[in-house]
Amino acid sequence: MTAFSRPSVLQKTASVTLSKPVQIALYMLLSSLVIWTVFFSTYPAAHNTTHSLRHHTLGVACH
Repeated sequence: MTAFSRPSVLQKTASVTLSKPVQIALYMLLSSLVIWTVFFSTYPAAHNTTHSLRHHTLGVACH
């Protein structure tokens, strides 16, 4: 006699959230958020560190 087990909701959720497309999308979203935060930060340490990079790569006027 063979017993068939149905996957639980947690197993289904884990298989969806750990799929490659979802991982790639989450990675790109997180990377974009970090870059956006650093480039457009008004916090003096982050602003001064990325000041020239911001002007040369994005053409952003900050003052």
